[in-house]
Amino acid sequence: MTENEINKVEQIIGYAFTHKSLLERAFVHASYANEHGIPSYERLEFLGDGVLGLIIAELLYKTGGDEGVMTVRRSMIVSSDPLEDATRRAGLDHFILYGNGERANDHSDSKVLADVFEAVLGAIYLDGGYKAASDFVCRLLGERINEVAFGSDSINYKGRLQEYCRAHKLGDVVYELICETDKNGRPYFCSRVTAGGVTAEGEGRRKKDSEKNAAKYALEKLAKQGQ
Repeated sequence: MTENEINKVEQIIGYAFTHKSLLERAFVHASYANEHGIPSYERLEFLGDGVLGLIIAELLYKTGGDEGVMTVRRSMIVSSDPLEDATRRAGLDHFILYGNGERANDHSDSKVLADVFEAVLGAIYLDGGYKAASDFVCRLLGERINEVAFGSDSINYKGRLQEYCRAHKLGDVVYELICETDKNGRPYFCSRVTAGGVTAEGEGRRKKDSEKNAAKYALEKLAKQGQ
């Protein structure tokens, strides 16, 4: 990376590195590393994955939710899709170094973007410690964290379940209406969802509410099973 590129990345992430080589390594894809005989970002990614889990766990712990809820919410924040989206929105994807054969491939929705997020986080942690790493996470994932941790009533649980199953390669999500009754002169629905080998049921005044509640319970079951 050129000095100008390093400066641009530091402006984006809100952190200035003491050891610039750590930042440079965070953007080295394995294909480029193999062609040039240098380390890739993979070790930094491994470290960043662990640091991210701790940061999000601490933030969620402070919200006061129980273990099952916190586990589900953590998965909603640290899964591949949110990290890919954060990397792309910040423009960090433009600085990734690919090898000649890999460069022509489309990486717009690639897990590589999530890997780079974690690699940059790992590099920040090594260079500046936990506080700097936490600030970076809040800077790029703050909106997502607030939505998941503090906006439970407006969370799209059906979308989150779909996202969770896709990220963990758990197959299709299937909903079915299992009953429609009348309570106090108003319709009442019960739906069942099957996802990742678990089933869950939810109720609501509207069909979509029953499906939303079923999805919420399914997410909790998947989290408890360690899916």
